[in-house]
Amino acid sequence: MTELKEIYEKVNSLISFEDFLAKVDERKEALGGLCDDEMCARLVLSDLGVSNIERENVTIESIDENSGNITFVAKVLSIYEPREFNKTDGTIGRVVSAMVGDTTGKIRVSVWDAKVDAVEKGEIKAGSAVTVSGYTKKGLNGAEVHVGNNGVFALSEQDVEYEVPARMIGDIKDGMSDIMIFGKVLDLGQVKTFTRKDGGEGCVSNMTLGDSTGTIRVSMWDDKAKLVEELNIGESVKIQNAMSKLNNFSQKVEISLGKYSVIDLLDTDVEYEQKFITISEVADALNGVNVSGIVLDISDVRTFSRKDGTQGTIGTITIGDPTGKIRVSLWDDKTVFLDEFDFGDPIDVLNAYSRMNNFSQTVELNVGSRGNIVASDKEILYQEKLDSINDILPGKAYSVQGRVIEIGNVRDFERDDGTQNTVSNIELEDDTGTIRVSLWGEHADLVNSVQIGMTIRISDAFSKFGMNEEIELSAGNKTRIIIL
Repeated sequence: MTELKEIYEKVNSLISFEDFLAKVDERKEALGGLCDDEMCARLVLSDLGVSNIERENVTIESIDENSGNITFVAKVLSIYEPREFNKTDGTIGRVVSAMVGDTTGKIRVSVWDAKVDAVEKGEIKAGSAVTVSGYTKKGLNGAEVHVGNNGVFALSEQDVEYEVPARMIGDIKDGMSDIMIFGKVLDLGQVKTFTRKDGGEGCVSNMTLGDSTGTIRVSMWDDKAKLVEELNIGESVKIQNAMSKLNNFSQKVEISLGKYSVIDLLDTDVEYEQKFITISEVADALNGVNVSGIVLDISDVRTFSRKDGTQGTIGTITIGDPTGKIRVSLWDDKTVFLDEFDFGDPIDVLNAYSRMNNFSQTVELNVGSRGNIVASDKEILYQEKLDSINDILPGKAYSVQGRVIEIGNVRDFERDDGTQNTVSNIELEDDTGTIRVSLWGEHADLVNSVQIGMTIRISDAFSKFGMNEEIELSAGNKTRIIIL
C-alpha cells in the first residue's frame, strides 16, 4: 500500500485516492492478473496522462526497480514475438518485449497495447534507435521498464552506441538467443511452403553461412524466407536477433530467423576458407565434406516416394581426382546440378556428407539441403585405376580393362514384377586371368558393337558369384563401358 500511495502522490491533484485505487483494481481485472498492484498503478498513471517525456534522459546503468517514471534513448538489440491475451472486458490485450541498450548497459522493456503497433508494422526492429518513456519495476532478472498507452516507445534520431557481441559460428550452441553473427553466404535454398498445425500456411527457406570457424545452416521463416531471392552466393551478411536450436534429424546446431530478426549486407568480406580433402580420404559418416573432382558420369533424375507419402528426387554423378573416384548422390532440389555440368568438368562438392552403401560396400557422398556444387578453378587430374581380374573378390565394385574373348547373344526376359529386360554376356581376359561379364539393360546391346580381340574398359561393375560358383561381373545402370 505504501508503494501505491507514493505513486498516487504524482496524481493527487487529479483524482481522489479512493478513485485511484478503483482504477487500479479495474486495470488489474482487465489484464487478467498479468500485472501486480504496482504495475497497474503505474498504468493508471499513464492513463491519466502523467508521463516524464520532458524529463532529462537517464542512462540505462542508472535505472533500478525504484526509478519510477523515466525517459532514455537506446538501441533495440532484440525483439520477441508480440503476445495477445484476453482481458476481462472481452477485449484483446497485447504485449511485446524488447532488449535495448546504450553505452552503459542493457535492459528489458515491455510494451503494452497500442504501443505494440510500431513493432508489428516493422517500424521498430533490431538495430533501431528508440526513445523510451515508461516506469520501472522489478523483473525476473533485475529492473525492467514498462511502456503503457501514454508512454513512449518511438523511433529516435539520436545515434546510440551499443553492439551485441558478435559470435563466431564455431561458438554457437543449442538454445542461444539474441545472436549476432557475420558470415559468407555459401549456399541458398528455395522457398518452400507448408501447412501449420492451425491450418494456416507458412513458408521457409534455408541458406548456409561460413566464417573462419566453420559453417552453419540458417532457417528463415515466413516474411524472411524470400530473402534467399535477394542474396547471392559469395556475399557477406550480418544477422541480428537470431536464435539457435538443435536439428533433431542432423544433430547439428542451426540458426533460426523469425519476424524480428534482421539481415544486412556487409561492405566487407567475411573470411572463410573451405578445407578440402581428397577422395581417398572420404570415410564413412563424415559431415561437412568438401572435395574436388572431374565429372566422370552423370545419371538421369528419378522420382521416389518417401515413407510419409511425399515425393522426392535423386540423381547421381561420379567424380574422380588423382587419389580415386566416388559416387555423389544429389537429393531433391540439388538435382538441378545434373544439368549444369558435363563430362570432364572440374567441380567442387561442398558441405556434403558420406555414407556407406550397404549394397556395393563403398563409401558415397550425398549432397542434401546443406550441400552445394560449383564449378572448380582447380586443375584436377584423374586416371582410372584398373583392377586386375585375378584380384576380384565378390561383393564389391571393380573397374577392369581387357580383351574380348567370347561374345554371347542378347536375351529378353521377364522380371518378377512383370516388366521386361534384356541381358547378354561377354568374357574378358587380361594378363592375370579371365572373367565373365553380364550386361544388363542398355548395356546388353554392346555385344552387337564388339568383336573378338577388341579391348574394352568397364568401370564400376559389381562382382558376385555366378554359375558354377565362379566370380563374375555384373554391369548395371552405374556401370560405364568404353570400347578402346
